[in-house]
Amino acid sequence: MPFDTPTTDATGPLKVRTAFMVVQHENGEWEAIGDIDKPVTPEHPTSVIEMKFGCSEVVSDIEASKLAAITAHQLMAMTAQMQQAAQNQSLADRLKI
Repeated sequence: MPFDTPTTDATGPLKVRTAFMVVQHENGEWEAIGDIDKPVTPEHPTSVIEMKFGCSEVVSDIEASKLAAITAHQLMAMTAQMQQAAQNQSLADRLKI
């Protein structure tokens, strides 16, 4: 369980499988950054509540992006079906003439 001000007894680089940072910009927006070497200057030490809220916001944004991609794909598929139906109707109308 993390403390309000995370501490570590390890000296030197910490070996991990993967790493990223979750930062809150000055405008209040949260962002996950894969470049952990990017220099940041936090205004204050991070609290557990900020960690939880920031991670929740990032997860919510990821899920919204996935939903938007699924919706866009479905709309494109539906548009293609409607175009095909319109072409079929146009062909049927021409054959009646």
